[in-house]
Amino acid sequence: MTSHQERYDNWAPDYNKDVAARNYDGPEYMVEYLMELADANKVPVSPSLPDFKILDVACGSGLVGQMLQKKGFSHIDGTDLSQGMIVEAHHSGAYQTLMAWINLNQPLPFFLHGQYDLTVCCGVFALDFVEPKSLSHLVQVTKPGGTIIMSTKTTYYDTYDFAGYYQSLVETGALELVDYRMNKPYLGTEADGHYWVFNVPAAQEGAA
Repeated sequence: MTSHQERYDNWAPDYNKDVAARNYDGPEYMVEYLMELADANKVPVSPSLPDFKILDVACGSGLVGQMLQKKGFSHIDGTDLSQGMIVEAHHSGAYQTLMAWINLNQPLPFFLHGQYDLTVCCGVFALDFVEPKSLSHLVQVTKPGGTIIMSTKTTYYDTYDFAGYYQSLVETGALELVDYRMNKPYLGTEADGHYWVFNVPAAQEGAA
């Protein structure tokens, strides 16, 4: 058992209460940001689209899923490293399918690849959790033409070369940067976060 997994398994029953006390507003900010872009037709995201599927990667206790559910999205799946957190996410009632023991430092299970119109990852790209290359794992599970929205803690962004890594994916055509916001609400007065919205390009006609 990894130290992070054990920590979050133990924390799970009190997690929502504890982060509320610290004014963890990342999930709410991320979903509001997403809906602003959707309303401006910058991303193909809408709860009214038939069969629109969302994957909440490292979903924790389900805070993002609950925010998305309130916006009318109905097909939300979630993964997390912690079984304890998955239990809490199940209690939220926001998810159709939940999968535990999924480590974002490794490629996500093959049966998830290319399955989701929207991939969400909030609060995970933080110090010592995942490497920037884990962004490529988010790309894998997103449908061509689909959207990724994620956050990086400011300290993570300053310490790791996240910008360099995502730019390398853009240069190879694996990803397109749609929008971003820097130094926005994340964890009350303790920390700010950066928010990133990417498009996974649709396969080009005639491509091998």
